[in-house]
Amino acid sequence: MNGTRDTIIETAFLLFLKKGYKAVTLTDLERAVGMTRGTFYYHFLNKEEVLKEGVTRYYRMLNCRRAEEIGRVHSLREFIDLTIHNLLEIENYGAKRFDSDIPEILCLSLMVEVISLYPEFKQMVSNTKSSWMSKLEGVILEAKKNKEIRDDVDTSILAKNLLNISIGLIHYVVMHQDIAYALSSVRYQYEQLYSLVKVG
Repeated sequence: MNGTRDTIIETAFLLFLKKGYKAVTLTDLERAVGMTRGTFYYHFLNKEEVLKEGVTRYYRMLNCRRAEEIGRVHSLREFIDLTIHNLLEIENYGAKRFDSDIPEILCLSLMVEVISLYPEFKQMVSNTKSSWMSKLEGVILEAKKNKEIRDDVDTSILAKNLLNISIGLIHYVVMHQDIAYALSSVRYQYEQLYSLVKVG
């Protein structure tokens, strides 16, 4: 891909996150990228095409990053520490760069818009969650094998609970409007769940 096309995709995706897909105009994109309308139409048929490419590219990048991270994890404790670290590292919970780890709270309204325009997105999210679940179940099975956690713990249920804790972050942010409180609560839930399943 050439640089202009990449810049349009990444800048548009961040604008869509910030303002919502419908609210972003071509004029907004022209200003943000520093391009003319003719340049936009040289690269894309319409705004919807930019949205689809941005979402697809973001999920591809996220999946590669998660696969690389989980490849470095050798215990459930390391997975929990990494997850908490990643939550704390999200800079001001704002999407400043395309390769930022963008919290689901920022993606939520955009994803609602995306689903109506891009039905394949549901399958993309489903595949991502299935892949992540499978990798996490592998970590849990390894933790059982190494006697880090109890053998009687249901692997699939534990994996779902671990993933759902971070998803619950959305609820805390919406209800309390307090990121620090939300992160503290999420960390506490991870620690409590780990203490229930670890050996000894």
